[in-house]
Amino acid sequence: MKLLQLTIPSDYGCLAIVAYDSYISFVNEDWELEQLKAHIINQNNKMNIVPWGCVDGNWIVNIVFSNSNTTGEREFKSNIKSSGKLLLTTYDSITMAAQYEDEKLPLEGEENNVFEVPASLYSVKIIQNFKTSEQESEEVFNQTEPHFTVEIIQTNNEEEPLNEIPWFSA
Repeated sequence: MKLLQLTIPSDYGCLAIVAYDSYISFVNEDWELEQLKAHIINQNNKMNIVPWGCVDGNWIVNIVFSNSNTTGEREFKSNIKSSGKLLLTTYDSITMAAQYEDEKLPLEGEENNVFEVPASLYSVKIIQNFKTSEQESEEVFNQTEPHFTVEIIQTNNEEEPLNEIPWFSA
């Protein structure tokens, strides 16, 4: 099983796997939160992004390209269609690209969060590996085990599109 482990700091909001070649990032210079969330859901329905909510932290994310047999506190599935590269990104980057038309994902400094996959449709399963009730605790913030496991598996089956960003609270 191929494994990619990334540590990604996030202040608030969400993390996301993005097919950045097809993801339309710009929303409006003066976007409102509900407008941004609707945009992200629309882009998920077009299979360009798989987002999930998180609080601030230095999140350790294991990305695997097969079934990991990992069970967690909570999980969900969605689809993404890739032309060959995907990006693990943060709410900070999504909002910067949403506000400025000349900012495109990946933003400067995110090069190490880009990974190659064969062009295909993928089932993406996000698994949270800590107790939700402890997400803002020092123990979770400082843990050395992965906070999230992301399974990315080629598929021909389309999952139900998201109607909200899972686990996002604002």
